[in-house]
Amino acid sequence: MRTLAIVALGVLPIALVGWIFYRGATQPLPELVLVESPPAAGPDVKLKALFDGDLGGVTRNGELALYDEKTLFEYINGAAPIFLERHFRRLAAAELKLQTSELVCDVYDMGEAANATSIFDKERSASARPVEGWDGAVSGSMSFVFHQGPYYVKLTAFDATAEAALPALARALKGKMK
Repeated sequence: MRTLAIVALGVLPIALVGWIFYRGATQPLPELVLVESPPAAGPDVKLKALFDGDLGGVTRNGELALYDEKTLFEYINGAAPIFLERHFRRLAAAELKLQTSELVCDVYDMGEAANATSIFDKERSASARPVEGWDGAVSGSMSFVFHQGPYYVKLTAFDATAEAALPALARALKGKMK
């Protein structure tokens, strides 16, 4: 009798645990309803949106690359400290194309307009020419640089066709920054 009680006390808990697991595994799972949350309207969303839609006849050629204060050195190496000193937040860089021509668009989110103005003044080349009717913009050989709000923008062309497209691209971007 004693042996029967010991076996019962040893087997019953194991059987009970097994039965609980079995019932849990065979019960149908409740249907899950996935609810998508709306995209955040943060600064990165606004920065990425600058590259959507009309870009003055120019189209994106590949993915948009984003850099932060930790990865900025990968993109601009030695120039990174002057951006970081001016409270750089994020860089969106894209290769663009116009027919067979290529250009690069770098949009730096400097957090505040004063920071964008500061980096514009710091990087401004002595050979850059002011753009008529547009304070805060300069053009040079194969380049167009401007600042608008918290953004500092550098456009670089690689041939004469792309260079001719820089003002239209700059105006399209500026229009999206308001």
